[in-house]
Amino acid sequence: MFTDRAKKTDFKKATINDWEKAVQSSLKNASLKDLYTDTYEGIQLSPLYMQNQIDYGRIDQYPGEGNFLRGFFPSGKKRGWRIAQKLKENDWNKLKHQIKSSLQRGQDTVAFDPSWLEKLDEVSFKELNDFIALDQIPLLIFSDSRRFDIIAQNLLAENIKISGAVAADIVSAELAEGFILDPDCEQMEDWISQIKLLDSRFPQLRTVMVDIKPYKEAGAQVIQELGVSLALSVFYIEQMKKAGWTPAKTASKLIFHFSIGRDFFMELSKFRAFRVLWKTVADAYRLPEDQQAVPVSAETANFTKSVLDPYVNMLRAGNEAFAGILGGVDYLHVGSFDELSGHSTDFSMRIARNTQLLFKEEAFLDRVIDPAGGSYFIEALTSNFVNEGWDFFKEIDKKDGIIEVLREGWLQGKIKETAVDQLKDMETRKRSAVGVNVYALDNEQVRYPTTSSSTCPDAEGKLKLEPLQRVRLAEKFEHFRQRSSQLSLKGKTPTIRLICLGELKAYKPYADFVSGVLASAGIQAVWSGGFNDLSQIKRYMLESPEKDFCLCGPQSLYERFAADIGGWVKESLPNARLDIAGSMTEEELAMLQIDGTFYSGQNIVEKLNDLLNRWEADLNG
Repeated sequence: MFTDRAKKTDFKKATINDWEKAVQSSLKNASLKDLYTDTYEGIQLSPLYMQNQIDYGRIDQYPGEGNFLRGFFPSGKKRGWRIAQKLKENDWNKLKHQIKSSLQRGQDTVAFDPSWLEKLDEVSFKELNDFIALDQIPLLIFSDSRRFDIIAQNLLAENIKISGAVAADIVSAELAEGFILDPDCEQMEDWISQIKLLDSRFPQLRTVMVDIKPYKEAGAQVIQELGVSLALSVFYIEQMKKAGWTPAKTASKLIFHFSIGRDFFMELSKFRAFRVLWKTVADAYRLPEDQQAVPVSAETANFTKSVLDPYVNMLRAGNEAFAGILGGVDYLHVGSFDELSGHSTDFSMRIARNTQLLFKEEAFLDRVIDPAGGSYFIEALTSNFVNEGWDFFKEIDKKDGIIEVLREGWLQGKIKETAVDQLKDMETRKRSAVGVNVYALDNEQVRYPTTSSSTCPDAEGKLKLEPLQRVRLAEKFEHFRQRSSQLSLKGKTPTIRLICLGELKAYKPYADFVSGVLASAGIQAVWSGGFNDLSQIKRYMLESPEKDFCLCGPQSLYERFAADIGGWVKESLPNARLDIAGSMTEEELAMLQIDGTFYSGQNIVEKLNDLLNRWEADLNG
């Protein structure tokens, strides 16, 4: 009976005004404007997207047609993505064993990082081909120009068939060290000759990488990544034109490589937008329709990872991998949760590989093409990225291309501005990283990466420029934990005593907040019992072995105790430091004779750095 009634029910069509009223009623005193979010790309995200915000003239119905928004290949030609976990080993014989083992456990691409091998000339693709059909299981090997040369020589010495990509981005490889290859140097000519030799022997092999990872790991936002990817591809097409290759020939050698960041919908839309933008470049060069598809490789970003509470990196990497898969990448590497420590374990590598296998074998994501297509939000975001990404590319092009904007430092400056904004949001906790600036683990045993002295690359044939420095969101907090640990080893464990005022329910929110801030730097917070008497507070402070304190409680009790405590501390404990939980002006703090404060929205990096500086100065006399 209920089912019959339900079938005959008509639902009133909701207007945008109806939605706004419903949302406003749930917001109480807040405004609808609070639900709009500004991204690092300068795009404002709306809480609600409507049909009239979509440009249907740009949306393809099917993959493999139109502007490739929904994928480069028709639904029957390509299924899913390839699992390309980069193996890292310093010994070739051990690496061979790892490759064989990983293929038996679900990996379907031969991928390894050649920078780890101590003797790169030992790499033998014939030995691999003895137990792997390299013409059926593709290679995915990315390197710098020097290692690319060695690997290319090893390949050319073999009489085998291979597929996949063995490639280098000779423009971007050494940007972190502040070098870029001079387009007119002899090394560029050697590289072009190598590309042509490899093409003659291995016509199906991709050998020219457009590597966006160095830019992402320096803090680039999505629009910058898209613009740079086009600018780099145009540079390589033009360089090879001078060497006698057609744009179509060069395009057949290209493979694009991206890092995937933390903003799920932004990253998903990035890959969709890239295909549309590349289609525009391909049309401009009059590439035949059936030769316009290019493979896209991706990996989860180190920019978002931390050595602190490393198991959380599993969740970060899973989120990033999910975005890349839904965006339609062709090859994917998921970083292991302990990758930053320098030596991943068998367990962490298995978890990283199984993340992809779970998406394939349990979530069946390899059976769905462009699952986000049609979402008003995703389509609007993708369209924004297409327009803004193209404008950024044109801006680079007007400045004479990728080499010139790097030589002048213009691009590095733009990316640094974005990185500073992201780091500032971490420092003020506008953006959270679990286990780093929020919910930090007490007494965590951290395995910090070993810092090795980086050797300066050979500068011959290269232009010196402003480095495109890699950064990570968690670095400053990791450094704070190291400093706290070193203080503890020297007998001065960083500690602040919290003077809790009133009943538990009154002071707990304040004490929790201060404890959380301190924990992010490895500083201990010791809670007192709830005080309602000034004499008890004074006795507690006099008897405390530490002389750093913070008042925690409601405003009503601050009005009752704060001024008396502040004045008394200045007279009786002149070497003590007294903070207070809550936002106060400098004038208010001076009136209360209190040294500082902890409050929401504060730059906690500056606050924590001041605390550690003082303790280190005390210890060192």
